[in-house]
Amino acid sequence: MERPFGTPVAFGSCAGFVHDGGSATGVILLPAWGFEEFTIRRGWAELADRLAKDGYCALRFDWPGTGDSLGDTAAGTTLADWLEAARHAAAFLKDTRGVSRIILIGHGIGGLLAPHLVTALGAEATVLMAPQNEGRMGWRELSITSRMIASFLRIPNEPADGGIEVAGFCLSKALADEISALSLAGCVLPSGHPVLALTRGGTEAGASLKARLDAAGAAVTLADYSGYQRFMAYDMTAETPHADFETVLAFLRERLPAERRETTPATSSGPQLIQPGAFRETPLLFGPGGRLFGLVCQPEGKASRGVNVLVNSGYNYHAGWARMHVEFARALAEKGISSLRIDTSGIGDSPLIHDRPPFYDHAQVDDVIAAVTAAEGLGLGPVLVSGRCSGAYSSLQAAVIDTRIRGVIAVNPARLAIGPDETFEQVMAGGTSSLADYRRRAFSPSMLKDIATGKMPVGKLVSKGASIAARQGKALLAKLSGSALGLDQTNRMAKQQAETLLARGVRPRLVYAENDGGLDELARFFGRLEPQAYRHAAVRVVEGAEHNMTARHARRAILDEIVAAVDAL
Repeated sequence: MERPFGTPVAFGSCAGFVHDGGSATGVILLPAWGFEEFTIRRGWAELADRLAKDGYCALRFDWPGTGDSLGDTAAGTTLADWLEAARHAAAFLKDTRGVSRIILIGHGIGGLLAPHLVTALGAEATVLMAPQNEGRMGWRELSITSRMIASFLRIPNEPADGGIEVAGFCLSKALADEISALSLAGCVLPSGHPVLALTRGGTEAGASLKARLDAAGAAVTLADYSGYQRFMAYDMTAETPHADFETVLAFLRERLPAERRETTPATSSGPQLIQPGAFRETPLLFGPGGRLFGLVCQPEGKASRGVNVLVNSGYNYHAGWARMHVEFARALAEKGISSLRIDTSGIGDSPLIHDRPPFYDHAQVDDVIAAVTAAEGLGLGPVLVSGRCSGAYSSLQAAVIDTRIRGVIAVNPARLAIGPDETFEQVMAGGTSSLADYRRRAFSPSMLKDIATGKMPVGKLVSKGASIAARQGKALLAKLSGSALGLDQTNRMAKQQAETLLARGVRPRLVYAENDGGLDELARFFGRLEPQAYRHAAVRVVEGAEHNMTARHARRAILDEIVAAVDAL
């Protein structure tokens, strides 16, 4: 039985997943790029699974330089690499799964590239989902999106050499120029080639795309991508566009229905991606029934000094925010340190295996411990755990429980301990910025301007500040009363856990962005001290960083602490 999130595979320089419904008709899902891919990944996997349930053999993968694939879109990766990856994907389906017909489905940049791959891959039908605009318009759209996201999330925007950066995901100027040069004006499709285009932005945009596709020789069906905006919403507010997926499936059933294949899929050894002389990466299924997904990255050609489990932050899948977990894993391998980057239950490429919140919950702690068991079984040296925000909380809690864990690197833990009566919703309402930061921002010239122009509703700012103030007020009340609202019990829990780790010789490394709300949490239990004055942990505060640690120097600080933790063993 196929996993609902597919079977991990590797081909060329690409990592991916096959969702095999047993058909000779293969569907290659050409992914979006950067923050868009990061946001919709789980829903994209659901589309692949629905295709498999309809009988198709679907393959989703990461472009070279993105996700788990080799390379870096910020430097070195070219459009030729991407086009070659699509050709490798088609060859992979034909050689290993007996596929004889190809369908292309592309989202965003994948939708822009799809028509240019039809002839090369011999595709018999194409689906375009919110394809990126051609030419300079597409570039401008990415640039505007980058600035909007940077402003909304209060993260740096540091494109190098005129490239594009969206929430820490970088596209080199050379690659962006190659992509923006693509035009349907130079594209010739087989006469009557069936194309379904799900468009956003109204009928005018759809009509313009249809006219260009018609001119290229396609037979175009237009549909409104009604669920696009909700699909692109970040984190918990994102909604999978089931109705739009059904539109895609209905189109394919009519134009190119799945047919059972006669051949048996070829078997092969475990998939690996290897960067000679640097690292080798191998998928690992772990946890209950082997349903959770992870990727082992280990040094190539040298002994491993330890293995670090990289834990999800919020709904961020195993590649990490701004792809930082991939960067960490490969940089650690060069220093002789292995890693296991994971998706816990209900996140990324792991199915939901229990009816519990996906993070800030004991169920995720159990998943981290399952990953520790898997990592220990690899024989790669002592095991450490690290994570940011909710991943930091789960890492700390797992270390308290599991004596096999030799080191912890916790980045911006919004909570160090959670009371027995606190709900997931209460934990999430606390925010990630410190009260001092909200106070400073509330009276900053830029914030006052935003309030005056209506960009920042006063009610929203007051509500967020009030929720943080209320939490700190409860903490103060607990100190005065000794038991109010159960916070005294939580206080004792946090201190007892810190002593438990110290007694075992584990002194966690706590890394904070300046003005992060986690610093208030640290002060709540252990006092507001200078970083070097904390007895129970090695505390580091990174200036010029925000909660996601998007800035390059912030990511380097995390990596330095992981390496230092291994060196100290």
